[in-house]
Amino acid sequence: MKYLHHIFLFTFVSLALTSCSDDTVTEPDDDKISVPTTYSFLSRFETDKSSVSYSGQTVRNLLIQDIKILIDQSGKSDGKPVTAADILALYDHNDGDNLMTRTTTGSLPPLETAYPTISTGKNLTGKISGATLIGTNKTVDQMMREWFAEVEILSNDPTRIRTPMAYTDDQGHDLSQLINKVLLGSVVYYQGTGIYLSQVADRDNTVQKGGTALYTDMEHAWDEAFGYYGGARNYFSFSDEDLAGSVDQFTNDANGDGKIDFKSEYNFGFSRNAGKRDKGSSSGTDFTMEIFQKFLEGRTTIVNQGSETDLISARNAVANTWEKVIAATVVHYINETLSDMDGLTNESVPSNSTNLNKHWGEMKGFTWALQFNPLKLISDADLQTLHTYMGDAPAYSPSGEGEHTSYRTALEASRSLLQNVYSFSEADVQNW
Repeated sequence: MKYLHHIFLFTFVSLALTSCSDDTVTEPDDDKISVPTTYSFLSRFETDKSSVSYSGQTVRNLLIQDIKILIDQSGKSDGKPVTAADILALYDHNDGDNLMTRTTTGSLPPLETAYPTISTGKNLTGKISGATLIGTNKTVDQMMREWFAEVEILSNDPTRIRTPMAYTDDQGHDLSQLINKVLLGSVVYYQGTGIYLSQVADRDNTVQKGGTALYTDMEHAWDEAFGYYGGARNYFSFSDEDLAGSVDQFTNDANGDGKIDFKSEYNFGFSRNAGKRDKGSSSGTDFTMEIFQKFLEGRTTIVNQGSETDLISARNAVANTWEKVIAATVVHYINETLSDMDGLTNESVPSNSTNLNKHWGEMKGFTWALQFNPLKLISDADLQTLHTYMGDAPAYSPSGEGEHTSYRTALEASRSLLQNVYSFSEADVQNW
């Protein structure tokens, strides 16, 4: 996120517009609002009350993050075995269990820790895509349950526990990474783009949702897409370095209450990925600015009951740039995998190739994630080609051997394909 852009935006808004409470800005002689600088929008139906609501999306982002934390602990020096039931308790989450998040918020405590205190009735199974994962004959749900069961077997093996092999199989599949990235794609990205953004123009924008809500159905759908993206409401306040940094950097106690509110003051996965790719860009990409600005513009159009053309324009910009963030992240992990391959020797196997297993899993998992956006720029045929190039597992042959050379060539072809589809600069695809 480039601060120069923000300074210009803030200066323009502050000079040209008159502010009202909660950072929403109105024109002096009109009841229509102008684009704010934070994700803050007052209700059209009740004075001085916020119309923004996406707590369910916050819980699902937390559940996905917490599944990874749970699995990863089995590989630590004090790790404990994980059962499929442990993971399913998060995946199939039930409020009656009154579970608390494992996610920490750095030097400041979280405002709320129990999922039901953030939002009730939320799980992952009810929102996961029913699609088949490309290159398999299994739905995401089927694959998840198989992977959960495999983690139980691996982490209960006394020869594996307290090493990364507690969640990595003998083919080098880092299941922690695969589970995490596929869930991000098939729940978060799928719901954000495929359910809420793609259908937003069909929602009602004239009356209160359900007759009592502080928002319309269209407003709420847009908010839910933003909730899945996972950015803090004052997202412009975070630099690329912040988003790529520690938890104390990508959180922000905006209201000064001494606690971090997961719903408004915390940046989740995709919103941080955007900052990481901007930070690593040689060409000066500004994915963070583009996505958040269009989220603000689209929501403003909805509040003002503006044109469908403007709404669709903002919708497409968000969906397309979000996709580019994931594609750029695939490129990043292709590069990491290629770098890891440079260090392979004749003794290399999954158990002593932790970084390769990890980066390959992230590369493959994020590539699977790309399939879940119906507005996607990449074709299904190109996605099939990517999975063919990447294959089904990492390659452990050292440099100079045929398998090493052919797999390196395939990954470089994957990178070139993504560069061509998304018009990424040569410098970026080499350096991400």
